[in-house]
Amino acid sequence: MKDFSQKVLPISLAIAVFLGACAGPANFTKNTYTVSPDPLEMKGDSVSFVINGNVPPKSIKASTLLTFQPILKTSDGKEIKLKEVTVKGTKAKGSADYTIDSKKGGSISYSDKIAYTDEMKKVKMYPRFTFKGKAIPIADSIMVQGTITTANMVKFTDEVLMNKDIYEPVYTNKSVFIYFPMDKGKFNPNFKTGKSINNKNQIAELKKLLKSDPNWNVKGVKIDAFASPDGELERNNNLSKERAESTFSHFKGELKKLGFAEVNDSNFTMGYTLAEDWNGFKTEVQASTLSDKSVMLEVMNNTSITDEERESLLRRNHEKSWKKAAETILPKLRKSELVLIGGKPFKNDADLKNYYSKYDLLTNEELMHLEIITTDMNQKVEVLNAYNAKNPTDWRGFSDLAAVQIKQNNLTEAANNLNKANELSADNGMVLANMGALARAKGDNKMAISYYNQAAAKGADVSYNLGVFDIKAGNYAAAVANFKKSGKADFNTALAMLLNGDAAGAKTTIDNLNPESLTWEHYYLRAIAGAKMNNQDVTTTNIARAVALNGAVRNMAKDDLEFRNFFKNPLFDAAIR
Repeated sequence: MKDFSQKVLPISLAIAVFLGACAGPANFTKNTYTVSPDPLEMKGDSVSFVINGNVPPKSIKASTLLTFQPILKTSDGKEIKLKEVTVKGTKAKGSADYTIDSKKGGSISYSDKIAYTDEMKKVKMYPRFTFKGKAIPIADSIMVQGTITTANMVKFTDEVLMNKDIYEPVYTNKSVFIYFPMDKGKFNPNFKTGKSINNKNQIAELKKLLKSDPNWNVKGVKIDAFASPDGELERNNNLSKERAESTFSHFKGELKKLGFAEVNDSNFTMGYTLAEDWNGFKTEVQASTLSDKSVMLEVMNNTSITDEERESLLRRNHEKSWKKAAETILPKLRKSELVLIGGKPFKNDADLKNYYSKYDLLTNEELMHLEIITTDMNQKVEVLNAYNAKNPTDWRGFSDLAAVQIKQNNLTEAANNLNKANELSADNGMVLANMGALARAKGDNKMAISYYNQAAAKGADVSYNLGVFDIKAGNYAAAVANFKKSGKADFNTALAMLLNGDAAGAKTTIDNLNPESLTWEHYYLRAIAGAKMNNQDVTTTNIARAVALNGAVRNMAKDDLEFRNFFKNPLFDAAIR
């Protein structure tokens, strides 16, 4: 903080000694310059900057040729020479990077880009000049001081991709139709009429279905109760409801006899729908041999009339066909569809955790889910090895196992399993994504990016991983876009926003994270966001929290130029004391 308190001087004071010999120091004191960014800033793996200077009229002789070369001086005195440029008057011999009209003056724009090294964090930039091959002795004036390295806070988390959890109860409903006499709501298990309507046969069919699958458990009952369209609407609705309730009561008893104890649960209830079965009637009429069925269908398809009007028209205008339908069609429509909702026994998470080392008793789906709910990494490996032993041709198990091993830093085994997964499913997006994570873990960032791009082309979502590399490359807008696409909000997301100029967005992102998950780095980054917003409370409060979690933050913050505007603030000083 002490060095930074020195006033950055106009460049004229640094070069007036030299150019004064050429044109007179009084005029050249009007020269000004800016360095951008100020302080310097690491972006990607390098530091870029621009120096813009104004040369006023009559401040350089037409015959003058000079060389300007700024230097960076590290805290231990090492000098890093930057690019040199030449400046001359209009009558000076030889070529130069810039030619200045001695009468009108002009401007100079100098830029350079150098690789960043850690020693550049506390660097200072000074001007250096030569004239006719000789250095001009001038008093040092600091052009710019220090380098901001906030981008170095990016975290590589090796985001691996694993298969989604598809473990959930599978319901395989079993259903039969049962029938009722006209205008009767009570279920009669012995009712039959004609060749196709026989409730006893329907009940026997249902029992057969249930006995054929002894592992099937009933979870509930749904009854779709219908009435034929040959009665008043209100009466038919009441009739449908009565049929549903009667059917439920009867079959609840039948299920008890078959050993389904679930029917005794208080939550074993009935869901039902009630309706006049006009759709069923239309289907039957269409398939019938009624002579005037086409005209009858026109009436049934007329949406501008009510059901009661429709029935009246059919009875009055098609009396013969209606009577025949009453004998052959309408009895089929006085029915309920009994749907038993259920499925095979479902092990919940607590149940599954009793099966460690008993993997042969689990289905493939149960094994996959057990791995997902397991927090111990070694147990995850154990479960996935069991899955792969049962499913040696399924790429998913090998890819997931490799993902776990990458997190364990067991990179050799991870590579073996990814190679196996790739053999089983070549050019698979998820496998390619994990190959990218493996390459990153090995330090081969170039190969990692290549794999991630291949994975993206195959439909895998690697936007988060690419966002991390965007930060490393200094492509902050792209990083923000990729993190947004990933749907993930974390430290890196906030960092990308901050680096892209959205300090408020960075703060909000951290604000919305789980407070219990915040580390000293989160508080430190939020303090930087506060400093960029010139918010004293956010800055000092968060830097104090960061210090409380990590004492090393005191020295970090003291030298971090992100806080340069607070170096003389007593509250900031107290926070890092």
